[in-house]
Amino acid sequence: MYRGIKEVATVDRKRLMEEAIHSGEMEGSYVSEEFREDADEYVRGDISIEDLMKRTKRRWAANCREPAHAG
Repeated sequence: MYRGIKEVATVDRKRLMEEAIHSGEMEGSYVSEEFREDADEYVRGDISIEDLMKRTKRRWAANCREPAHAG
């Protein structure tokens, strides 16, 4: 389990993630189930914020490389 020097309390991590997700949704962003699962891991302290950001960036980059679906 991740333990940083300045460990953020679980309740603070949970509040931060809830606010971030809410903010994104209010601006019309889609928050994927994959991100929500990663955010839950961060809230539990299983991964660092850096790991959460790396996963999100990797997923976003992979989605940007996929060809647009003509429909």
